[in-house]
Amino acid sequence: MSKSSNFFGQPIYGQLIKSLDREKIVEISRKYGGERYVKSFDGFTHLLTMLYAVIQRFDSLREIEASMIAEVRKLHHVGIDTVPKRSTLSDANARRSEKFFEEVYRDLYDANKELLSSDSRRNGTEEWIKRLRIIDSTTITLFSNAIFKGVGRHPKMGKKKGGIKVHSVIYANEGVPCDVQFTSAATNDSFMLAPSIRIPS
Repeated sequence: MSKSSNFFGQPIYGQLIKSLDREKIVEISRKYGGERYVKSFDGFTHLLTMLYAVIQRFDSLREIEASMIAEVRKLHHVGIDTVPKRSTLSDANARRSEKFFEEVYRDLYDANKELLSSDSRRNGTEEWIKRLRIIDSTTITLFSNAIFKGVGRHPKMGKKKGGIKVHSVIYANEGVPCDVQFTSAATNDSFMLAPSIRIPS
């Protein structure tokens, strides 16, 4: 009987972590002060935990902890040595700046940007296509109008929706965003017209 490969995090998660450099990620975390007073839950483990949570579409720290406890015997295969407690995750989310995750993404993007577009798009592509940027955004509705500036009006209640807006920029000949920004839901996309991103040669 063949050994099953249907276990925690495979194959997508396993493929993701192969492209990550632990030493570089910990160094980026240290740059933003994320490694102070850290014993075991370093920036790399934090990133792996949050990637797992995103892939599994978890909404709370409780869900993350419960799921990882259930899969504790398989965590080592995906680079996580211990199950983080909810308090540890909460402290790490508060301690590590979002700039840490942003720089990890940008570093991966810069390292792999030549592979992001298919051969058919890279070869013989018009120069203007390579320079064409597509800008779009989506609003994520959140529970509180008091914390986040609202946008639009609810068709029934007439009240504004509180939330955040995710703005993204993607080059027409590539497959992933080259720039992602989070703002209040009322922010217009126009500020992304001149984002601080690389210009292709």
